[in-house]
Amino acid sequence: MRAHLILRIFLGFSLVTTIPAASQNPDKKQSADIAAIQQVRADLDAAYDKRDAVAFSELFLADADFQWHTGDLLKDRHEIQQHFANSFKIMPPDYRHITTFERIRFIKPDVAIGDGTVVIAREGALQDEKPYLKVLMTCVGKKEKGLWRISAVRLIPTM
Repeated sequence: MRAHLILRIFLGFSLVTTIPAASQNPDKKQSADIAAIQQVRADLDAAYDKRDAVAFSELFLADADFQWHTGDLLKDRHEIQQHFANSFKIMPPDYRHITTFERIRFIKPDVAIGDGTVVIAREGALQDEKPYLKVLMTCVGKKEKGLWRISAVRLIPTM
């Protein structure tokens, strides 16, 4: 079962952009928005992997919030940047951030909810190696001035 989960995470990268399209039958505009949201996801993972707290936080709106699976809440882009700047100082360099959307649903044309997972795992980890962090994730994205940004993140422990 563990091997299946890891395989699902890695294969998810190639399939994840088709999941929302298949489940929602989006029009061309929604397809473009889904692709833009997926790009924010990829940019978030890349900024984390580079330990670039500024680039990471710039993907959030100024008034965004980020709630950890522990209940701790970061209340705006500045707090998010400070938190990750401090965390990146002690994070092992081979840990990778893997975000996967299982579903993207549009509430309004400029507001979307994404549900998926976040895994932080050692690069090159064996299939049976436990990741540093594995949580469910719900996030709200908002399109402002033509750009999708993260408005809220909620991390939820897995059972």
